Amino acid sequence: MEQTQQIGQSKNCYKWMLLIPAILIVISLIYMVSFYNANHDILRKDVSLTGGTTITIFDSNISSSYIKDSLGASYSDISIRGISDLRTGKQRGLIIETTENVTTIKPELEKILGYNLTTDRSSVEFSGAVLSSGFYAQLRNSILAAFLLMALVVFLIFAESKRIKAVSIMLTGLAIGAVLSEIGAIKTAALLLIIGGWIYGFWKGEKVKYRFLLPTVTAAISIALLYIYPNLILLIPLAIILITLYIIDSMPSFMVTFCAFADILMTITLVDVLGMKLSLAGIIAFLMLIGYSVDTDILLTTRLLKKKEGSVNARTLGAFKTGLTMTLTAIAAAGVALAIIYNFSDTLRQIFTIISIGLVFDIINTWITNTSLLRWYMEAKKLT
Repeated sequence: MEQTQQIGQSKNCYKWMLLIPAILIVISLIYMVSFYNANHDILRKDVSLTGGTTITIFDSNISSSYIKDSLGASYSDISIRGISDLRTGKQRGLIIETTENVTTIKPELEKILGYNLTTDRSSVEFSGAVLSSGFYAQLRNSILAAFLLMALVVFLIFAESKRIKAVSIMLTGLAIGAVLSEIGAIKTAALLLIIGGWIYGFWKGEKVKYRFLLPTVTAAISIALLYIYPNLILLIPLAIILITLYIIDSMPSFMVTFCAFADILMTITLVDVLGMKLSLAGIIAFLMLIGYSVDTDILLTTRLLKKKEGSVNARTLGAFKTGLTMTLTAIAAAGVALAIIYNFSDTLRQIFTIISIGLVFDIINTWITNTSLLRWYMEAKKLT
């Protein structure tokens, strides 16, 4: 009897391991809510995304700390970073960023430096707040659209019902069209996705009574909303419907999507804690991270659900060895690149830092969160 209880406890230990990612997710959500209330956004942004002035000075003798001390009292948001020679590591100049107008900051800087900032020794760029905020909104919505497409691909791989697949394709097309409605090409692509989903449901639907009704009605409503009311507000009800479909028809698909969401959430939280100001490069890094986040999850889910050779533990261990090798290789490559370019390129430093952080969290969310949830699911469905 005692031995049976010990075996049962050892089988259920993976459920207790879910406390680790659960605590991390709760902490991340609490921090993000607090951060949003304080900053009215979930990320810190540099002047390329908020609007402002960027002045590059080609002078190896100026001190960044001196400029910072001289301007810091008047311009609290000023950011200064050095430009270094890639071969020697010596400073070649400075890049100064602030949300102030160029006509305000440039005379102050010339007064501190003691010379005029002519075109042969400097370059000045200014972007308006309206233009930059619009650009940032499109980038943010692009991440949402990429996440929706990623979730759809995962669902199409593991779901069973062809009718539900067709509905999911059409609703995802509508969601993407609503998120990026200002881009004509995206709207056309969304329409083609809706039509493609209807064709798939029409020809591939299960042999049930009125099998054409569900895809046809969904397609008609989706196309109507796409052209009559393509608004971001639609994303909330569409996301709820899609999540419900994923849970009902393919819980493993929802698990993979949830783990990818956890990767992004935890990475954004740590980036905010580190005080990193994101540029366009940082947004691109998050787009790349969406793809990285699902690789090992798909590998694990495929090994456990679609392969029948060996025990569940053996299949899990095999997926763990392969997936961890993939992730550690990517972390090592990103880490080496980060060490090499750390002082030379702010753009590449931001990309490799975000990817490295995200891959570390991916280890937790794949091999603790997703593995434990899959084992729980398989035991409930008696698939072990």
